[in-house]
Amino acid sequence: MKKIMILGIMLSLSLFIHAKKIARLPDLMKPVQMEIGKDRIFISEGTTIYIYSFNNFSLLKKFGKAGEGPREFKVNPFGPPMVIAVIENKLWVSSDTKLSTWTKDGDFIKEIKVPPFQVFLPAMDKYVASGTSQGKNKKTYLNIGLYDENLKMIKELYQSDWEVGPNFSWNFPMGAFTYVVYKNKIYLIAAREGFAIDVFDLQGNKTLGIRKKYQKLEVPASYKGEILKWFQTSPDFKQFFEFFKQRLSFKSHFPPIQWMLVTDNRIYVFTFKQKSGLTECQILDLKGNELKRSFLPLKGLRGNTFDLPVFTIFDQDFYTLIENDDEEVWELHRVDLK
Repeated sequence: MKKIMILGIMLSLSLFIHAKKIARLPDLMKPVQMEIGKDRIFISEGTTIYIYSFNNFSLLKKFGKAGEGPREFKVNPFGPPMVIAVIENKLWVSSDTKLSTWTKDGDFIKEIKVPPFQVFLPAMDKYVASGTSQGKNKKTYLNIGLYDENLKMIKELYQSDWEVGPNFSWNFPMGAFTYVVYKNKIYLIAAREGFAIDVFDLQGNKTLGIRKKYQKLEVPASYKGEILKWFQTSPDFKQFFEFFKQRLSFKSHFPPIQWMLVTDNRIYVFTFKQKSGLTECQILDLKGNELKRSFLPLKGLRGNTFDLPVFTIFDQDFYTLIENDDEEVWELHRVDLK
């Protein structure tokens, strides 16, 4: 029994030992998203994109500014965020009304106009995008659709339970609303069905449905106050706090999935389960079979997708940005998931 207890303590400590700070990034003020592609790290902040060397973490280039002109980015504070993605060694940037393509060194390639309030990402000769559609109750919800090269929808793949429009309401904690294009397949979280991930080919045919049992986690009594405080102090939402306050409701349990990444021939599923301040990540193969579980340092208010931590996974390593409050600088941390 004593040996088992000692082993458990060692395993618990190893979670912290393997979370290693590898770089200081003093140029950042309020990072939003991070992507890694071979020898480059891309970090977005507002309408600015930073490119760092993945070898020595030096800043190679900073580009982007707010605007609606060529090579400029527009972000609507009440619309979807600006999204960056590394696809085929190029950087794609989906901002409001525009999808632009850049080299890994930040040189402009092209841009196309897209409908407002949608996030478009390429999928071979097609696109996958978030949008909206009307439900059976005549309310409007976010959806995910497959689009042709002319940005016309071929097929709706999924309608979420995220309500939008003039009479919207938000039910916290929120589950993930996300999709990933990986190896000519589209992976999305079908949150309406519990712990559920659906996989589609590029013709919009469902090729796999991953369903797993999960233990429901009760939302703590303090959660509502934490969410209200966030809305009350957020730079984007605080001036409209009373308006949003009337449209918020709260669940008794956390959703089964918090976020998902697909890379390295694996599906990384982040749940709401926590241990010693770390967040559970279930690592699955591409057929949905569980390979292992890890607990990772994810800072941020759980179930608030407006306040997501900045992280990514590359070459089976987990990377996240953590702010050092004492030194007022952002640091890059890594955890080996192999």
